[in-house]
Amino acid sequence: MLQATRTLLIAAALTGAAQAQNNINWVEFHQDDSLLSGSGSTLLNDSQEKDYAWGDLDGDGWIDMVIVRKQPYTTSGPYPNVLLMNEGGVLTDRTAQYAASSDVAGDNGFLTPTNDRDVVIVDVDLDGWDDVVTSAAIGTSSPKHISHPRVYINRGNDGAGNWLGLRFENARIPDFGTFPNFCGVGFGDLTGDGYPDLYFVHYQQAADVDLDDRLLINDGNGFFSDESSSRMTNTMLDSSFGVSAVIADMNGDGVLDVLKDTALGSTGATGPKLLISYNDPGNEGFFTLYDEPYFGAPYHANVGDLNNDGKLDIVLSDDGADRYMLNQGNDQFGRATWSSALSFNLDDGFGSNNLMADLDMDGWNDILICDVDVDIPSCGRRLHIYHNRGGAVGGTVSMHEESGSGFTGIRGLTSSQMSGTHDVAVFDIDRDGDNDLVIGRCNGTDLWINDTFTGGPGPIGTNYCTAVNNSVGLAGLASGFGSLIASDNDVSLTASNLPNSQFGYFVCSATQGLIINPGGSSGNLCLSGSMGRFINQVKNSGSTGAFSITVDTNGLPAPLNTAVLPGSTWNFVAWYRDVVLGTTTSNFTNGLSITFM
Repeated sequence: MLQATRTLLIAAALTGAAQAQNNINWVEFHQDDSLLSGSGSTLLNDSQEKDYAWGDLDGDGWIDMVIVRKQPYTTSGPYPNVLLMNEGGVLTDRTAQYAASSDVAGDNGFLTPTNDRDVVIVDVDLDGWDDVVTSAAIGTSSPKHISHPRVYINRGNDGAGNWLGLRFENARIPDFGTFPNFCGVGFGDLTGDGYPDLYFVHYQQAADVDLDDRLLINDGNGFFSDESSSRMTNTMLDSSFGVSAVIADMNGDGVLDVLKDTALGSTGATGPKLLISYNDPGNEGFFTLYDEPYFGAPYHANVGDLNNDGKLDIVLSDDGADRYMLNQGNDQFGRATWSSALSFNLDDGFGSNNLMADLDMDGWNDILICDVDVDIPSCGRRLHIYHNRGGAVGGTVSMHEESGSGFTGIRGLTSSQMSGTHDVAVFDIDRDGDNDLVIGRCNGTDLWINDTFTGGPGPIGTNYCTAVNNSVGLAGLASGFGSLIASDNDVSLTASNLPNSQFGYFVCSATQGLIINPGGSSGNLCLSGSMGRFINQVKNSGSTGAFSITVDTNGLPAPLNTAVLPGSTWNFVAWYRDVVLGTTTSNFTNGLSITFM
């Protein structure tokens, strides 16, 4: 049962009651820039173009953040990057201490000015420590270590448990022989060997040698080779202004695909478009089937599950009206089919970086769309935040930008506080169980704290047992947030440290246990006895490697069908899909035990 296929998971979700959320009062934030500690020129007053990635780099349980910076727009103007370590909820600049190491003479890691335009955090060598990969642009006449993407290896801890920081290693990215101009990078295991590969989207300027997109394959040790032309067609790789790339299983066949957008027409291309290159499950790592589900004028694309049916949907920033499309299943060729391109209630034109995240912790992903054009000066528009009001599972959802007296988008923010946004980071800065925001604007950086769980007891429960490492080299972690008082009915659960874009759900029992590799799973189940399965809340780990659910303490799921009583102890574990050495399998987080009052 616990090794159910994706089809069974989705079917179970569809039979469950719809979990609509129509409370337009929704979520409130407050600004607290005191939680940003560092130089004003690189944080609070930073006027450069900035892009974000976040993850727990030092393994202390607090999410850290990387900022890559360059002169705004399509001009060469390199700037140092910034490493913010999360020290008890304060994002603190530790670039010089932890990110200045390099194997190139005279190079100082993050402190060396580069034209980086995108960044991801991913464990490239599967040693259990997340590394950093940057995407370089506009490096004309610069040496390879400046003009090309850079891999910063996480050095882990020393013998005394002290974190050693990041080190730039030049040989991990191949030399393309000319300067690349990569505006975006996606990562994921495309070959099925367990190691993450990289896909870079290219922007061709008039004087460039046109590299087109590049597919880099991991050799199993975190070194990459260019195998673009041997694995993908010229049409798939063709980009004139590639802005974003996502590696995810778009059609649910168990292998990861590549989604990218190109914002301009080019030789062999039919104008701006979104393109999905489908991985061949019978010959994993090779791509023969593709689809162009959207033309318009896309400038950024991202994926996530908007209607809780277990299928990945798409959000599109566009030069005109921004859009989202719902995944309707597959056609006869195995390609995902899509709803019409749906619009939002408010939209002021051009959009750029975007993502999906659950801001009000109601179990439905919301949408955030930034506004600054990476190509042409434009700081006059603003960030848009769209509330997912929910609906029937698998049905149409309403994405609505709320507004009211003194706020736009989310309570606490005004339009002026959202103007000219390059990028936005969404993660739990203070570890209270809800998603906070770092907003990178044309005139600086602001930090906003989510008040969803403010004033509550915050994290609850005690972890027990040890999870087996998954395909990204991490042990899945179950966390609880909210109130220990059963009658408050205020409990949420989060599964983190998961592979990206994988489906999963929580299981609960009154009895702890240890079942080794149940149903052929790669992990161990830390429960026994009668177990309730939250199959009406199947989630996808998305680009953050995490998902959250709310627990109704008035009625735990079948076959338990019982309320949580004061004095009772319940144990929770998350099951999730994974792919190890090309084989589809599953795994579990560790256990979380919660005693209620």
